[in-house]
Amino acid sequence: MSIKINLLNNGEFTSQDVSSSNVGELRNEIEIPTSAQVNVGGTIRQNDFVLEDGAYVAYTSNNKVGG
Repeated sequence: MSIKINLLNNGEFTSQDVSSSNVGELRNEIEIPTSAQVNVGGTIRQNDFVLEDGAYVAYTSNNKVGG
């Protein structure tokens, strides 16, 4: 089952289909570094946070934000 998330990429949110059900799986699927902080809906989330269809996701690593 896939869901659609809105991933921050180059300063804009773009729609992306993913098969991940939580932040930890998303890290593996789209290769987010383990050192990066993942924000869902503007709040830093841990790996066990469940993703919902339509979620707005961004991550920060080395003072950069992107996808």
